[in-house]
Amino acid sequence: MKRVLILGIMVFLLCSGFSNNKSVFASDGDDYAGYKPGVTVEADTASPTGYYATFIYEDKTKAATKVELYSDTFLHFTIEDGFTRPYKPEEYKAGMFPAGGNADTTYYVSMEKLGKNLWGVRVPLSSGAFVYNFRITNPDGTTTARLDDPNNPTLMNIATGIDSLSSMVYVPYNSKTMGTGEWADRSVELPRKNKNGKVETVAYTGAAGDTRGLAVYLPHGYNENRNKPYKVLYLSHGNSGDKYGNELRWMNEGAVANIMDNLIADGTAEPFVVVTMNNQDFGWDYKKIEEDQFKYIMPYIESHYNVSNKPEGRAYAGLSMGGITTSRMYYHHADEFAYFGIWSAAATGDELNNIDTYKNLDKPSVMMGAGTWDFGLKPVQDLSKALDDRNIDHAYLEIPAAHDWEVWQLFYAEFVENHLWK
Repeated sequence: MKRVLILGIMVFLLCSGFSNNKSVFASDGDDYAGYKPGVTVEADTASPTGYYATFIYEDKTKAATKVELYSDTFLHFTIEDGFTRPYKPEEYKAGMFPAGGNADTTYYVSMEKLGKNLWGVRVPLSSGAFVYNFRITNPDGTTTARLDDPNNPTLMNIATGIDSLSSMVYVPYNSKTMGTGEWADRSVELPRKNKNGKVETVAYTGAAGDTRGLAVYLPHGYNENRNKPYKVLYLSHGNSGDKYGNELRWMNEGAVANIMDNLIADGTAEPFVVVTMNNQDFGWDYKKIEEDQFKYIMPYIESHYNVSNKPEGRAYAGLSMGGITTSRMYYHHADEFAYFGIWSAAATGDELNNIDTYKNLDKPSVMMGAGTWDFGLKPVQDLSKALDDRNIDHAYLEIPAAHDWEVWQLFYAEFVENHLWK
């Protein structure tokens, strides 16, 4: 029977990973005097959310004629108006939900040119972790986009030299300005000041005989000699359509390390290891992904880290194309993992129609879900119905969001806090 889950997120006081980002420099705009390059998050009663994020871009080329800050999750939406009515950050009111995930919902704002090749803009943001980038207009009129913040760089795999896609800004929760409704408090996504785990980036030889990247989250206090191996979650990304390090995106844009640190410190999750990989390089060829997972990734992780090699100590989850991959892992390897998280997409067509040919689907614990405005919602609903029709117990969840990191961060927190290893 399907269970609808309720998320309870811990509250803790933290201004931002970059909240002390002040310095003194001469500026043409008094509003930005005292801020150094990067992003600074501060409480401000003039903000509709209770917080402002001040972005200062440093143009080291000294050639930009225009600089824009942009993000596909700065816009907000309401249940009443739906996904066709976006609200700009300055229009925010309590109870709105951050969402986006596509070109139609990307919010661009021009930055003010300051002194010393600096550009600034201030944006009110609600609680949680948000992606952002810059778009630069060059002297010849061309534009350069998808630039992360040079003073707040994205995560890099030091073993392969590949970067993730976006810089991150973290905003605390204010119940007076943001409301107390479900999903309002996203403090769990913010970086901690103590009891932090760490993310290691490594390279391994994969199924195609090439060098590939992994990111590995190790919980605070990780002990490579612990008698009882740590449980391990293998976590797949979606189809980003670019070369950027997909093994990094859950750790960076998905705020996995922050969520893990907070839930473990709060005692609502046991310490375990998280492994993220890059499946996109295989062209989403499931057979090749399957080979890489079982013959290369898991042997590498199990030989280099103190993790479980038993099905009861392993889990697999993913978003979007990673949700399709996870559903296929569930169909074909229900006896190899004890938990599955299928989010924002699932395998359909003949694979779903032949669900009765798969074995042991009632054995593992399954959580699935998608955003209310998610284009991957229907496949997840179809899989949920198929399991319902067969009386296979599973958890199903919809969140007011779209196909974006704002929904996947919440799914991950829900999965870890209320489902995984429970």
